[in-house]
Amino acid sequence: MHPCLHSCPARGLAFRYSFRSTCGLWHSSRSCLQRRRQTFQSAAPSAVLTRPQSGLSIPGVGDLSKLANVDLSDVPDGRYREVEAVSYVSRRRMDQADFDPYEIDTDGLPLVYNEERIASFWKGKPGELTSRWARFAAVSAPWLTKLAYAVIQGKLEERQDHLAREAVINMEKLGPTFIKLGQILSIRPDVLPPSVMTELSKLQDNMPTFPTTDARATVERELGQPIDAIFSEFSVRPVAAASLAQVYRARLRSNGQEVAVKVQRPGALATISKDLYVMRRAVGVYERIIRRFTAQDTDYQLLLSTFAEGLYTEMDFRNEALNMERMTMLMEQSEFGSRDVIIPKPVMERTTRRVLVMDWVTGVKLTGLPPAEIRRLVATGQEAFLTQLLEVGFFHGDPHPGNLLKVTEGPHAGKLALLDFGLVAEIPEADREAMVSATIHLANRDWNGLINDFIALQFLPASSDRGLIIPVMDKVLGPYLKGGGAKSLDFQSLSQDLIRTSMQIPFSVPPYMSLLARSTATLEGIALMGDPNYQMVSQAYPFVVRKVLRNSTSGSALLLRDLMYDSNGNVKPTRLSALLNAALGYVADQTQGFIDFDAVPEDGASIQDTISFLLAPEARQLRPLLVKELVTGLDFYTRDRLQRAYNSLPSLAPRIPFLGPLPLPPLPSPLLFVPGLGFQPAEQLLQKLAPPLSQTEEVYLQSLLEVASGLLGVRPADLDQPSLSATLQLLTNPSTQIQELQQALTALSGQTANSQVVQEMVEDVLEQLMAIQSQRADVPRNILFPFVPAPQTRKLPAPAVVYAEV
Repeated sequence: MHPCLHSCPARGLAFRYSFRSTCGLWHSSRSCLQRRRQTFQSAAPSAVLTRPQSGLSIPGVGDLSKLANVDLSDVPDGRYREVEAVSYVSRRRMDQADFDPYEIDTDGLPLVYNEERIASFWKGKPGELTSRWARFAAVSAPWLTKLAYAVIQGKLEERQDHLAREAVINMEKLGPTFIKLGQILSIRPDVLPPSVMTELSKLQDNMPTFPTTDARATVERELGQPIDAIFSEFSVRPVAAASLAQVYRARLRSNGQEVAVKVQRPGALATISKDLYVMRRAVGVYERIIRRFTAQDTDYQLLLSTFAEGLYTEMDFRNEALNMERMTMLMEQSEFGSRDVIIPKPVMERTTRRVLVMDWVTGVKLTGLPPAEIRRLVATGQEAFLTQLLEVGFFHGDPHPGNLLKVTEGPHAGKLALLDFGLVAEIPEADREAMVSATIHLANRDWNGLINDFIALQFLPASSDRGLIIPVMDKVLGPYLKGGGAKSLDFQSLSQDLIRTSMQIPFSVPPYMSLLARSTATLEGIALMGDPNYQMVSQAYPFVVRKVLRNSTSGSALLLRDLMYDSNGNVKPTRLSALLNAALGYVADQTQGFIDFDAVPEDGASIQDTISFLLAPEARQLRPLLVKELVTGLDFYTRDRLQRAYNSLPSLAPRIPFLGPLPLPPLPSPLLFVPGLGFQPAEQLLQKLAPPLSQTEEVYLQSLLEVASGLLGVRPADLDQPSLSATLQLLTNPSTQIQELQQALTALSGQTANSQVVQEMVEDVLEQLMAIQSQRADVPRNILFPFVPAPQTRKLPAPAVVYAEV
């Protein structure tokens, strides 16, 4: 990373999504430094890194030692965002009748994030503003100078432990806003070495507490009663301390309920609003620096506004309580059903802007569990997160380790507890659909479709130059796909390479992506502690499949087509097998890419579970695809058998010992009657109705036979060239899979709904086979098959819906 970017007080806040770990900051090497120098020299020839005689001179910033001398009054304010404008940050309080968007505290500081009023407030206090900027400069400038020198000299790895210790001390000195940054970085084992993570983790485990006397005074002032009148028990010391608040264990006097009492740090609002104002004034300067070295078109003012609004909203505990209630309701109504996740219930009558009372949960942080437990609970957490993100569009924006607990006591012991709902984001349905679509298009290397998705998500403008973008996408994203050869298949590595495209592609970062990126990176970071080979997108595949299958819109039908078909319009058999397993929650432990939809798990779903799923309403969009594959397989297999049988007729001639087959005169081909065609020579009829397979069709038939042999537990050769002995063996001693299939069909045959679905599928298969023969014979179906009545209205979705564009 170019040192000028390190001088930004808002790095890790407004900029953290885009620049936090380019080239692996903590894992820099001389070669990486060389590449970085070359990159920036080619992007901006004037920006050459040189060691100054005194201080550290950075192009566009100046001497870092003089950072405190910057006059913020000379920096423009930028645009102000309307307080009630549409936001991705969940602000449930705005729905309440008593909500006042212009509410202020006793000092006149806005209680609701309002950029114009915050600016007006701090403009009236130039002394405090200058003092805060000087404090930031005094704390950060020496550290930034040491970091920049370490990068330039190639000694970052050597000095990383010392720099990490200083960073922790500096973040604690600078307060809650900067502590948030440290909390994000402290759970990234793929970005930071263990020694650095250990230091940063102190921001979560050993946060300095504020006096309990101050906390009790806040509770009494907010609730309007003495603590002893409200609680029969109230812990002498806090049980947890965070950047914005600390938590006490207590018991309500009214009903004896054990509760957690979250109390906001005194002065937190003033400190954070001041920090955010300083950052807002500075972001315009650093935005120009970023655009000097990249082709990014991101609106960093808007990005900072989203982060700032989220952080500001976290300080209204009434909003957090409403978020908890809404999340509980949405998760219970979703397919996930909150079976393995609990969310503490708030005590609304005892909750104010600075005090939150909720159910007490006894548990252990995920990061303190054995790897096997981390893997189990991360799987639960990921399912919950994907449900929030892609199904209900209401997701937890800050799932750091302190907010994810394994419950150890009570009726919910063993479950995953989600805490701290101060920062929750809302994602529109259109964006959620575009995210699923982008995942599928990326897996298929459909760069044109991916560009459409990025335009829908506002990453790219509608006028994007596809001729420029597609080669860059292929070069940057291709290695992460199946067969691409990328060494690291994690979200962080992919993010870093995506960031590098900013040098060539003018993309922007939508405001909510700062929240989404933090949540995704945090979950993956925790998962990597339990499993260094964890691949987030692969593990999320079952959810993507179920979402596509559940949605009956034409867009989802096209996505299913994109997911299952190759460029020739043929279903990919291995992908169909992987999809069926994924729909039932089974994924491969190891894949060949960051996104690999062809990986079939070794221990997948049982035959009975697979058949039950295929006959269930959820698979209604998948059944036409399965019918088409049955039709294709039966057609290819029948044609191949008939051609082989006809070609083997000469071998049936009598053989003379030692001389071979008895020569026979050529016999005329027998005539066969076909409705609509009359009498036709058998050989001519065979070539017309069962033409030989092309080379492509032969390969496809072999892939279908391999899938069928795996399903039935037999060798592919036993299906391709079945011998009498192999057939007798199957009949007398069927494989385990065949026995399971028999049992599944027996169990399902007694269910009327299943029998009806099977009957409709069989009728559809026969109807499509007759349509194929009718087309080959060039004879209307009702004439070619006069004794088979025309089909009635189908209850299966019309195959044309899925395959219209193949």
